[in-house]
Amino acid sequence: MPGPGALYVSQTSNFRKPVFLGDTLTATVEVLEKFTKKEGMLKFLKLSTVVTNQNGVVVTDGEALVIIM
Repeated sequence: MPGPGALYVSQTSNFRKPVFLGDTLTATVEVLEKFTKKEGMLKFLKLSTVVTNQNGVVVTDGEALVIIM
């Protein structure tokens, strides 16, 4: 996500460790919450975002908000 039918609304990022040239990074996303805003009946997903390096060390984490169209 996002993809067809989804709109990325916001992202917070915490940079925990440095990343170096040649590092291999893996991004992981987990759905934390699903909710609907009543006015427009828009469906939202609150996501946890985590990036780890090749040693499994978290280099960046945060949260994102996505609208499902």
